[in-house]
Amino acid sequence: MISLNGFWSYVHADDKAEGGRISRLAKDVIAQFELITGDTIFLFLDKDNIAWGENWREKIDSNLASVAFFIPVITPRYFMRPECRRELQFFARKAIELGIKELILPLLYVDFPALHGDTASDDLISLVRTFQWEDWNDLRFYGVASEEYRRGVFRLATRLVEANKQTEKTNIAVGAQLAEIPNSDVDDSPGIIDKLASSEEILPKLTGTLQAIVKEISLIGELMVKATKDIERGDSHGKGFASRLVVARQLSLHLIDPTERICSLSNEYASQLHNVDEGFRILIERAPIEIKENPISKDSYCDLFNGLRTLSGASRSGLDSIQRMIDSSAPLEKMSRDLRPVLRRLRQGLTIMVESRSVSDEWVNLIESSGLVCEGADSQS
Repeated sequence: MISLNGFWSYVHADDKAEGGRISRLAKDVIAQFELITGDTIFLFLDKDNIAWGENWREKIDSNLASVAFFIPVITPRYFMRPECRRELQFFARKAIELGIKELILPLLYVDFPALHGDTASDDLISLVRTFQWEDWNDLRFYGVASEEYRRGVFRLATRLVEANKQTEKTNIAVGAQLAEIPNSDVDDSPGIIDKLASSEEILPKLTGTLQAIVKEISLIGELMVKATKDIERGDSHGKGFASRLVVARQLSLHLIDPTERICSLSNEYASQLHNVDEGFRILIERAPIEIKENPISKDSYCDLFNGLRTLSGASRSGLDSIQRMIDSSAPLEKMSRDLRPVLRRLRQGLTIMVESRSVSDEWVNLIESSGLVCEGADSQS
């Protein structure tokens, strides 16, 4: 009997709104999978499954070899939760790298228009659309004892069983191909200096994108301040709610372009971060060993580390601006229906930025735990 791991990524508020049906569904799928295969699955369903203070990435990474499935439960709120976005981004990247893409099965629990447009403004929505999801938009209304629900659970479990079989065949085929490749003494892989040089080219691009985002946030802040003053001026002249409505409509029009730029830049920044995340982690973790073997490489490592600290600090400052933006937009959204769509869109872009900041913060945490001391590190952190 094989012991496998299943990961069920969902928004707890959605589960609460459904009376616990989302977590119930996870357990029902597990029971059906085990019934069909005879294997056992440990289900990562709640954050309680990862001990307090333990790095969830490391916990999940160490279990990827025995992953039976990763199911993100897709709802509009899923893409607004930084922790859900991190989980999906991490799993998707790993699955594609390891050739186990079939083990990611999005569960469409609540449908919404952004999933079906010609182009998706959110990179993660675009990513989800590349997977073959299971549609539970209607099935979620059936009782758990109904035939429709039970057949839906069986169909979902069967897809997972077949995905595991397909992955096993793929792994066997790849292993056989590798066994036929003759050994070669020639190593043309990039050396550590090559990797460090490459990272030096990446950092300015990340910094440039971040600066562009901060500029747009500043512009939106100025527009909101102006709108607030216009409202106060109208109130002082006794123009009342009609004047407020005019201001709100003008503001909504002025916010469209910078909001779309923020969403686009936030996606670009998140993609840039995640594309280099694993490479930077490897460089940071290898630094003490590489420096011991080649002391001259320390300066290059310190340049990289100081650059990552600077990026993290700038991201932190940007997040403060984002939080002020979120706080100031809440009363405006309640004020007018004209403002609601654009402010919701703005929050979407800002949420992506919140999620992205955690990546650079984790780089700094790894740097601090490496024990490497660099000149100027205190001023950069």
